[in-house]
Amino acid sequence: MLVMIFGLIWGSFIAALCSRWPRGERVSDGRSHCDHCQTTLRVKDLVPLVSYLWLCGKCRYCGQSIAISALYIEVASAAIGLFAVMFLSGGQAVAAAVFGWLLLPLIILDFQQLWLPNRLVLVLALAGVFIGPFLVPDVNWPDRILGGIFGFLALEVIRQAFRKLRQVEGMGGGDPKLFGAIGLWIGWQGLPMTLLLATLIGFICIAVAFALSKKSDTQLPFGAYMGMAAFAIVLLALA
Repeated sequence: MLVMIFGLIWGSFIAALCSRWPRGERVSDGRSHCDHCQTTLRVKDLVPLVSYLWLCGKCRYCGQSIAISALYIEVASAAIGLFAVMFLSGGQAVAAAVFGWLLLPLIILDFQQLWLPNRLVLVLALAGVFIGPFLVPDVNWPDRILGGIFGFLALEVIRQAFRKLRQVEGMGGGDPKLFGAIGLWIGWQGLPMTLLLATLIGFICIAVAFALSKKSDTQLPFGAYMGMAAFAIVLLALA
């Protein structure tokens, strides 16, 4: 229960981060306010999940609809904590939850903005150095270092080769960095399966996008797919 409550609180923070940062604002810039009427929100308006449901998704002061994306992010964050304790136990469960929670803002921002901020990737990488051994204790330090190096180089080589051959960017510069950061958590051994599952998710999304819009040139947030795949691989492989 505690891990889900913390997940809701973290999700509320991430929702604010993902809303403000792309607009050039910081989460620390003043108190939360309604995007429509600009009224400063009170504590009772900001209780994760509960406030949204109690207010039926509308601002208490102007009656305008509140973006439902915040609710989705809070629920997703709580689900990360729930899945971690369902599949794992002890320190591994906590480490898995932290891994998922740090991946969450990267997944959201890549979905919404096709953006993987270097600062968030760096936080994920540093956490992998210090917390990764608690998640996958069987992976030694040389394998983690190789995971970071190979993860970055594998996608960076593909990115540069595609750009040289096609004269366009086929992959964002943040994707190789994210894959390297994931490698520091799980070692090089977990990278092939993570990449395979991320590619499978991508193909499914392409098929769905084509079926809905009949367009095949849709830009895809591959970093988000890698994040989801990495968390899924960790739960399934360690359970």
